[in-house]
Amino acid sequence: MESSTSPSQSIRVLVVDDSFFMRKMIVEALNGPGTGLKVVDTASDGLDALAKIKTSQPDVLTLDVEMPRLDGLETLARIMAEHPLPVVMLSSHTGKGTEATLKALESGAVECVLKPTGGFLGSLKGVEKELIEKIRLASLCKPRAARFPLVPAISTPKTPTPSRETWSSLSARFLVCVASSTGGPRALNDFFSALKPHPLAAVLVVQHISVGFTQALARRLSEVGPLGVTEAGRGERILGGRGYVAPAGNHLVVEGRVGEFLFQFSDLPPRLGVKPSADVLMTSVAKAAGSKCAGVVLTGMGRDGTQGLKDIRSVGGVTYAQIAESCVVYGMPKSAMEAGVVSRQLDLVPMAGEINTLLSVQM
Repeated sequence: MESSTSPSQSIRVLVVDDSFFMRKMIVEALNGPGTGLKVVDTASDGLDALAKIKTSQPDVLTLDVEMPRLDGLETLARIMAEHPLPVVMLSSHTGKGTEATLKALESGAVECVLKPTGGFLGSLKGVEKELIEKIRLASLCKPRAARFPLVPAISTPKTPTPSRETWSSLSARFLVCVASSTGGPRALNDFFSALKPHPLAAVLVVQHISVGFTQALARRLSEVGPLGVTEAGRGERILGGRGYVAPAGNHLVVEGRVGEFLFQFSDLPPRLGVKPSADVLMTSVAKAAGSKCAGVVLTGMGRDGTQGLKDIRSVGGVTYAQIAESCVVYGMPKSAMEAGVVSRQLDLVPMAGEINTLLSVQM
């Protein structure tokens, strides 16, 4: 996907935060030498931001979550409805900030960065590099207006669906691995809303997201669909009818064999610049599960998941990729398609429907 700015042109940024000191630090960081960024204006709240978007014409916004008059979520909704722009959310990882940031990502924001807590002096240094990089990546995105939650396009089962408690003691015998990055929380929302739990199948998710957000992401995915979703734990037995999110900052791997799968963490360095890596997880799943697995690559930059899909397909597993039209960034699915490792390319709800059918046949 091409940027709206030329290589010699700075990326124009509007910084939105209710703290004068935080705005000052963000501006100093973004306007530093070699960043390729230029802060064209700042705003102290959502209403101020909406007015300044029209006059400053930014390429990207950094948006605080908790602000007076018009908060981040309300501001984002107005932006996405009136003039969609790439938005990077800045939020604390504690309390309401985490949940609100995930809602923002589902509503059209393309990235999130943890706002430093504690003293202001020098507190941005720990995330300065990440913030600059995510603004650069956001400038390459073409966000779409937020959609209302999709109604699962699945038929009513002929037999009663077991409760989550019924599945809690059954070990998984089939694994579905899902990779997503930029635009992922929103795509995962739609995908999980249409998945039907199977008592002997588990869904494993690698979402490229900042440390501190994966537990909240798991809770959100539990809310949008019938699967109980949690953050994966070291040494945890993988149960059927469940979803698991790889913890940010750790490579997640699967060990064992069909019916006796366990999670472990790997201390390997980042792969293709990300940790957790979908390639690492999918490769381990292919080794442990053989043909009793499927791989899915959703929206995101780069090529994480391509090697993983190749490994899953090599053992007889089915592989899927999201269509370009619904991706915020058609990078990871495009890489997988070009590598020839995708069995089926579909939009999110039809893809979930095919996986529902696959599991009913496989199990």
